[in-house]
Amino acid sequence: MAMFQEGRGLVTEAEPLGLLTEGAAGIAVIVLAVIALAGTASGALASIVTIVVGVGLMVQAFNSAAENSKVMAANAAPVTDLGGEVMVAGLSGITGIILGILALVGINTPYLVPSALVVFGGALLLSGAIGLRPRAAQSTASGGQTQAVSYQGSAAASGMEILIGIAAIVLGILSLVFVGWWVLALVGFIAVGTALLMVSATFSSTVMRLFTTTA
Repeated sequence: MAMFQEGRGLVTEAEPLGLLTEGAAGIAVIVLAVIALAGTASGALASIVTIVVGVGLMVQAFNSAAENSKVMAANAAPVTDLGGEVMVAGLSGITGIILGILALVGINTPYLVPSALVVFGGALLLSGAIGLRPRAAQSTASGGQTQAVSYQGSAAASGMEILIGIAAIVLGILSLVFVGWWVLALVGFIAVGTALLMVSATFSSTVMRLFTTTA
């Protein structure tokens, strides 16, 4: 998910608001999951956590789409294709929100929450795999100057997303096998919340580095 951006005239387009929202979702997921692990309304909190993760993934999808749109507008041509990443995060987020709402109203909560965890794990796995692909670069001439725009996926962040995705899938499946074992599902949600927080922190550090480099 994390990308490094190089080039003049594009740094001022970066907006960290969406990144902070991802981080807030990750922190909320971790806090709620820890409270649920303490034995306080585990089923209800697990359903709420599912909704929060879905919202976080939706924010991630919107953020990726916004970054891609800004780069396209600045260069008057597509520079990189983030369609796959946006679709994975968006669809998994919508699915998680729907499953979380159904679980919150009491419809097969022990089955829907672990199922949502499996969906989130698959989304992280695919997102990490997409992030490892090399991104296209394009140079455009404007006012006699040549601007180079390139995107490079963060191997560390993508690798962590893949590992956390696999762990979430395994824990979700085990939660489905051992129905009512909220500990497994909640541990998986803590891992997913950590992934959201990590993605947000990686994005924010990239933006800060861009400002520092071009200052």
